[in-house]
Amino acid sequence: MATWLGLFWGFFKVGILGYGGGPGSISLIQAVAVRDYHWMDASQFAETLAVGNALPGPIATKLAASIGWKVAGAAGAAAALLGVVLPSLVLMLGLFQLISAYRRNPYVQGLIHGVKPIVVVLLVLLVAEFAPTAFSRQRWLLPAVFFVGGLIAIRWLKVPPALVILASMAGGALFMR
Repeated sequence: MATWLGLFWGFFKVGILGYGGGPGSISLIQAVAVRDYHWMDASQFAETLAVGNALPGPIATKLAASIGWKVAGAAGAAAALLGVVLPSLVLMLGLFQLISAYRRNPYVQGLIHGVKPIVVVLLVLLVAEFAPTAFSRQRWLLPAVFFVGGLIAIRWLKVPPALVILASMAGGALFMR
């Protein structure tokens, strides 16, 4: 029971503080799972994040479910999912009503514009932390080719990200063993 409550509370904190959606929550999830509760190490988190990004759906819920499952099975996955979803569900319903009523208010517009740079900061910090694991000194060339190829495919060729992820998974299975 204490484990389930820990999973619920850890992911509730992520759900309540994770502004900007899943990508903005990834660094918070990592802090909870790796640093605060020691449910996994940084390498395991990176692997979980990679698998989660390869699947459809919101990343925060996929990470919560997989970490909860690893820690305490199906009940752990349910506790973590409830924890990460409940705050946003309640707040979204309430804030939607409030923001809709005051949409033209300059303070509300400023609030929305003011938080966007912080979401970028969280994403930059996440990239800075995961880049060394993606591009190790011994094997950096092939990951760099995947990176550049993925960037070109998604940004300029407009290939759907899901297809690029699937292609990189296949390429990794064939060439990065």
